[in-house]
Amino acid sequence: MRSNIDSPDLAFDTRLALTWTIFLAVAAGAVYLCFSILRPFASVIAWSGVLAIICYPLHQRLQRTTGRVALSALVTSLLAVLAGLIPLIAVTAIAIGQGIALARAVHGRFGVQESLITHWLQQHMTDWGARAGQYTVSFAAGIVEALVSCVFIFIALFLLLRDGEDLVRSIPDLLPFARERSEALLRHIKDVVQASVYGVVVVAALQGVLYGVMFGVLGVPSAILWGVVTVFASVFPVVGAFAVWGPAACYLAVTGHWPQAIVMVSWAFVVNAIDHIVRPRLVAGRVRLSELAMFFALLGGFTAFGGLGVVLGPVAFAMVAAIAETLREPDVVTR
Repeated sequence: MRSNIDSPDLAFDTRLALTWTIFLAVAAGAVYLCFSILRPFASVIAWSGVLAIICYPLHQRLQRTTGRVALSALVTSLLAVLAGLIPLIAVTAIAIGQGIALARAVHGRFGVQESLITHWLQQHMTDWGARAGQYTVSFAAGIVEALVSCVFIFIALFLLLRDGEDLVRSIPDLLPFARERSEALLRHIKDVVQASVYGVVVVAALQGVLYGVMFGVLGVPSAILWGVVTVFASVFPVVGAFAVWGPAACYLAVTGHWPQAIVMVSWAFVVNAIDHIVRPRLVAGRVRLSELAMFFALLGGFTAFGGLGVVLGPVAFAMVAAIAETLREPDVVTR
């Protein structure tokens, strides 16, 4: 009697296992290679993906008007990049100018003798010159890198808008759920991205404008600079804009401007009321994250990815929550 080792079925199973092992090893190597190639462009891919979801309604309107997909994708991509780049450059320039003015005002208030400053500058001029050269090169390299990234984002955004419908239609086939459930999950992810941008970025910009205007009206030095700082502070829950308007109110009170300090505190209540009206309309509960989860999503996202993390943090947390919610539902039908 022939042993089981020589049986054809066992030989076939061995060959099949070996074939699958080789296939999985090659596939893993290919995935790792693709990941290594795309890793330097992770920020570009993430920004273009977020912008594609945000700008897709505009792309659809232009497509219906022009009747040409490529043209509407080109115009939408150009408008998206310019809409983000031009205000950023303008606000940065204004903030730098007011920061310099604030530094001069602080110097004048402390009344340091000019001769002492001149002597101290002469002692450290050589060292500063060397460091300034290094910082200038680094700053120039950073500007060039940012411009190149904008070009890449523009190209990637154009391609995503032009070919996005075909890509989205193919995603449900890769998920292990019924197609209806997969499409619902994708719609929820789209809502999360839009809600994160509109509910976090837009509200923060609105608070920055409202507080910046009041800073200027009340005579707070460098009002535009502090308005910009308020935009970034407003992104984070719990503390938020209080980290800026609170010290501003204290400054007004300490300098003897009690009526202005009272107006500043009253204005904070007005802005807070506006925030409670506007934020639910923009977010509409679509992110479905608690305040604690949102705090760590924003803080951790900003720490890991910089400005992009303000969007990616809540999106990542909400996506995990949406997937977990989908898996918990009893009527989930897998393929």
